[in-house]
Amino acid sequence: MNIRGVHWLTPILNAALGYEMQLPARQPADLEAVLQACPELQFVLDGTERPIQRPKDPQRRKDYYSGRKKRHTVKSVVITHKPSGRILGLSRTHPGRRHDKAVADEAGFPSPPGSHLWEDTGFEGYAPEGVIVHRPKKKPRKGELSPEEKAQNRAIAQERIGVEHTIGKVKIFRIARETYRNHRPEFEDLVETACGLCNLLLACRPAKVAQVATT
Repeated sequence: MNIRGVHWLTPILNAALGYEMQLPARQPADLEAVLQACPELQFVLDGTERPIQRPKDPQRRKDYYSGRKKRHTVKSVVITHKPSGRILGLSRTHPGRRHDKAVADEAGFPSPPGSHLWEDTGFEGYAPEGVIVHRPKKKPRKGELSPEEKAQNRAIAQERIGVEHTIGKVKIFRIARETYRNHRPEFEDLVETACGLCNLLLACRPAKVAQVATT
């Protein structure tokens, strides 16, 4: 599809995904209602980056350069329902240099009291009040983790693997993983559409399994 087709069809697709209630929440008040409705209060927080063209402006080049990816990127943070893999919330798009915790702080993700939140080390220090946080322990500088700490990190990684699979499903869509060259600002955030399509696929899976079982 050419760029003009993306401009025309994206608003229609987003409207359809919104009607089907598959788009992730972007506002804290909306997300709070979604999280409270979950039968299991278990969520995973993670950041995802997408490459962009090298900015011409020197300051933008600095702002958008991701030291982790060694390239210019944009970044979003997603909050996922752990048991189902559904993407519930999505932050706005930020320059790749921005730290994951800073993005989560600005997004103001609500967290129901008593819920469990799995994070990676990029969210060090992010601990909402009343929430049980599960985060791997960083290896100390010039030191080593104990066998117990290593075992705990492995257990947390196994619990978090579901969100990695979900983000992998989002990045099936090339627009969410490859360098996007659409310079219109309102189309920098098309990862929202990819997340909605991923949620739609997850929602259709149980119906498909049931249909196969009855044939």
